[in-house]
Amino acid sequence: MKFWIKMVAGLIMGIIIGSYISPDSIFLGVLRVVGLVFIRLLNFLVLPLLLFSGVRAILLLRKNRGLFIIMIKTIGYFMLLTLIGAAVGMVMGDVLKPGAGINVAGYESAKHIRYPSTSEFLLGIVPESFLDFLRSGYAVLAILFISYLVGMGIFLARDEADELHSLIISLDNTLHRLTVMILEFLPIGVFAYIGYNMGFLTSSVVMPYLKLLLVVVAGSFIQVVIVQALMVYFLTKLNPFIFLHAVIPAGIVGFLSGNRYTAQPVLAECLEHNLGADREVFTFITGLGVAFSLSGSAVAAGVSTLFVAQAYGLDLSVYLQIIIVLLITASSLKMDGLMDGSLVLLSVVLANIVRLPAEGYAILLSITAVLSQIENVANVTGNATVSYILSYLEGSVESVNFRDFL
Repeated sequence: MKFWIKMVAGLIMGIIIGSYISPDSIFLGVLRVVGLVFIRLLNFLVLPLLLFSGVRAILLLRKNRGLFIIMIKTIGYFMLLTLIGAAVGMVMGDVLKPGAGINVAGYESAKHIRYPSTSEFLLGIVPESFLDFLRSGYAVLAILFISYLVGMGIFLARDEADELHSLIISLDNTLHRLTVMILEFLPIGVFAYIGYNMGFLTSSVVMPYLKLLLVVVAGSFIQVVIVQALMVYFLTKLNPFIFLHAVIPAGIVGFLSGNRYTAQPVLAECLEHNLGADREVFTFITGLGVAFSLSGSAVAAGVSTLFVAQAYGLDLSVYLQIIIVLLITASSLKMDGLMDGSLVLLSVVLANIVRLPAEGYAILLSITAVLSQIENVANVTGNATVSYILSYLEGSVESVNFRDFL
């Protein structure tokens, strides 16, 4: 049985079985442990994979290509997808009006939404110490920065650093082998983790926001199937259905965890084994994508902005909505290391747009996890989109063999 079929089957079975398990059932605890084991293994792999693969990629790109040019192209593509995503979200919110009739009485701001200042964001890229680097969590730009320093050191040392270069290549290959081994059992983790989450998901939490969630799903579907898949087709001539088929495992992990970082190891294997991309080229791009690929979060933030405005009975002009789209796009540049992407972007919009209540994001706190799951499918596939396109344009893609998919 094909790997992606196992992943989909695990997802569907987990949803069905988890829906019938009582929250106080002993089986729910078993599902939690099994599911979290796989999620933590993937989280563990993110830092070393990005570090060692990043050093290899930077050495190759520094030697054979313009590293700075590729970086500018990469960020430009991600910003374009984020801009389109925010626009799609605003249009969907305008047309379908998910916030109409929502009762906002009694909602108060329940937590502080952290969004870094520009200086804080830039300083966060440079770790204070090696221990601080290891504790950096999901600050991917810090990992890429260290990769660049190590790569440049090896490049400048030349023959004297051959042993270190060989060690890094060996470690990188070992970690990728380990990732493939974990992927073989990942459908079990998908089944267990989604089953555990469904065991605690009640209709009382979802129903008041059902229309909002459906609108976000529709907007994310447009972003993935129409915008991203067709962009791949027009720029690389790859059949969009083959592309979507190839990245299904990464999309499922993005949905399962609600975390674009956790999906990174799976995405790397999909790009290499399913789409034939060169690991030493796409690793640098996907690393930037983990930090900047927020097109799904932009969709959810656009819809959520209209949701809050409509809930408070506010009418946003077309001019103001254009400003909001641009603000969401610009704000996404400082999202590295921050979870709950759309909620953070929404908080920035509410803090900077006149007349929108600053505590409006409190309305969405109870469904933040569900929103993150939906939006991260588009975030992950957006990363795959840009990574494959630029790998193709750099001449670093082998022929795609449909039968060899994971």
